[in-house]
Amino acid sequence: MSALPRRTFLGAAATTLGLGLTGRAFAAAPKPAVSEQRHRAVVIGAGLGGAIAAFRLARAGVQTLVLERGRRWPITPAGDTFPPFLQPDRRSSYLTSSPVFPMQPPAVYRPYTGLFEKVVGDGMSVLCGAGVGGSTLVYAGVWIRPSEAVFAATMPAGIDFGELDRVHYPRAAARVGIAPIPDDVLAHPNYAGTRPFLDQARRAGLPAERVANALDWDVVRAELAGRAVPSVTRGEYFCGVNSGARNSVDRNYLATAEKSGYVTVAPLHRVTGLGTDAAGRYRVDVERIDENGTVLERTAITADAVFLGAGSTGTSRLLVRARETGTLPELNDQVGRHWGNNGDRIYLRALVPQPTGGPQGGPMAVAIRRAEDPADPVTVAFGPAPLPFETHLMPLPGFGACRPAGEFRYDPGTDTVRLSWPGDGDAAAQRSVRDVLLRLVRADGGGLLTGLTSALTELNTGLPEGLHGPATLATEAPSGLLDLGNLDPVTWHPLGGATLGTACDLYGRVHGYRGLYVTDGAMIPGSTGACNPSWTIAALAERCLDDIIARDF
Repeated sequence: MSALPRRTFLGAAATTLGLGLTGRAFAAAPKPAVSEQRHRAVVIGAGLGGAIAAFRLARAGVQTLVLERGRRWPITPAGDTFPPFLQPDRRSSYLTSSPVFPMQPPAVYRPYTGLFEKVVGDGMSVLCGAGVGGSTLVYAGVWIRPSEAVFAATMPAGIDFGELDRVHYPRAAARVGIAPIPDDVLAHPNYAGTRPFLDQARRAGLPAERVANALDWDVVRAELAGRAVPSVTRGEYFCGVNSGARNSVDRNYLATAEKSGYVTVAPLHRVTGLGTDAAGRYRVDVERIDENGTVLERTAITADAVFLGAGSTGTSRLLVRARETGTLPELNDQVGRHWGNNGDRIYLRALVPQPTGGPQGGPMAVAIRRAEDPADPVTVAFGPAPLPFETHLMPLPGFGACRPAGEFRYDPGTDTVRLSWPGDGDAAAQRSVRDVLLRLVRADGGGLLTGLTSALTELNTGLPEGLHGPATLATEAPSGLLDLGNLDPVTWHPLGGATLGTACDLYGRVHGYRGLYVTDGAMIPGSTGACNPSWTIAALAERCLDDIIARDF
């Protein structure tokens, strides 16, 4: 039965493949006929921006349908919802036959509607979350907001940072539930790597702090006490949190919206096209699929309003294709442009003199932040990994300034939209992050020579297969630092493609189309000022919905 409301379900034609008496395969049955549905408002995507749109529409009493290409991921009492990072299975990736997350061990499996999709581009690839909750199911969960000066340097003029600071940042934080790591958790032996990072920063004269995370720290305490399945406290957070400690948006914004009775969430519904019908209403073309990716039903949904919350990559590709194929011809030439990777840079530091933990308790809880200089902001965090024993390794993600120099381009030969990113788009971020890391290493006495013998022994004995190559390369790199971005340029934080003040007005209304809105990371031009972008995306979405609900509904 379709996940869409029963009153609009028209059924699906079965697609079969049979064998005749001669052993020849019959041709596949015709594609399912296209059914039709009518809705007041449709939200595309059940991640952060889509969830906030659904929540605000529910509060306004607007009947809303949320379309999500991935499945639901309910936390089970057995604690087995999500796959282990170092033991990937078909839950790990979205309709591919092998893992796509960097540094995961190789595996082969039947394609499934799993957690991650890797969207390959020219010069940069993007890792996107899939499922009800979107990337909040699998992100690091760090919520940092930029200083006013840095915000002003990266965002369009006309957005009042003071209003965001007073109203929208606090509102989003309260609705999700964020807090820094408590003293008792930080003092636990599992956090033996987190404490030295703070000490290293202090010795190097770098400003470090505990950063807020979208976690229920009481559940983390339950993990440490043996009352909940060990997840976060063993570095298992990038592939979901089986203990239920993560405050992903399917458990707050979306859960509240569904309870209202105004919002229906339809998992496993993949949007394939967007346009308008003869009456000027929006037409959303949708495929309902099963968990193996088989198309069960095709539906044409008409709606008065459409909210794009499919993430920067999903929203941008949908709009660019609609403009170039003529289904939304009035979209302007700014659609698809002003994209950036948020200045993402990820290093692996080997041969750290101090113990770094095994397992490494997570998630990212501490960071060095140089946040006041709008010309050179930088954040470097300790990113614990699910290492089973002591390795003297530190994953160190960082963010710096980047140019919104990327663009999504349509290829009519393949009817696809592909990201194009110049190699020097994040050059400033590369320099800033590396400079901070070199200061850390030098304050530790050089890195390579200190503790070399013992660290090499441990690195070469029983390290998980997925880390053999990176660990070896790190030991050979200057100062024990390996820039993983040089191995596989990929970002977890895509931003831009339908930005405020260019493709949209300053509240996310898409130019040229009344009732079409952007509420996700596509509205931000490339960077949130050397910060994890979730908090700024949420605050801007709340701000946009304030104006949209008041004026348009």
